[in-house]
Amino acid sequence: MKVLKLVLISVIAFFLLMLAFSLLIPSHIRVSRAIDIEGERQKLIPLINSVAGWEQWNSLAASKTGSLSISSVSDSLVKTVFKTKNQSIDNGLAVYEIRPGTLTVQWYIDFHLPWYPWEKFGGILYDKQFGPVMEQDLKKLSQLVNSSIHQ
Repeated sequence: MKVLKLVLISVIAFFLLMLAFSLLIPSHIRVSRAIDIEGERQKLIPLINSVAGWEQWNSLAASKTGSLSISSVSDSLVKTVFKTKNQSIDNGLAVYEIRPGTLTVQWYIDFHLPWYPWEKFGGILYDKQFGPVMEQDLKKLSQLVNSSIHQ
């Protein structure tokens, strides 16, 4: 009985300790990547301000594992929401023309995590999980902009 009581107290203490550490991790995580694209803004805009355009270069949108919707469009920012069964993921794509003929495209994904310790500790890995995929997708976007023909 004493051993069972010790195990139960240890499990509860460990959970409370992990909960306390997880409170130090922010509940909002942003994964961001950027690329410089040598090309014209007129070729880029159709690829980022419509769902059909996103499906050409974005692997998540092309996979049809959820639904992508455009929530707002301005001259330099496109915001989207990707909804799956479990969550809603906010995306943003900002376009800057710092030098003539060169477009800087920054793509960010916002995650809003619940207070559960396992969710917050899992959020630490989001940059390594989503970053390489975002880089590949941005390279594909650059190739589409630089190609003379895109659908």
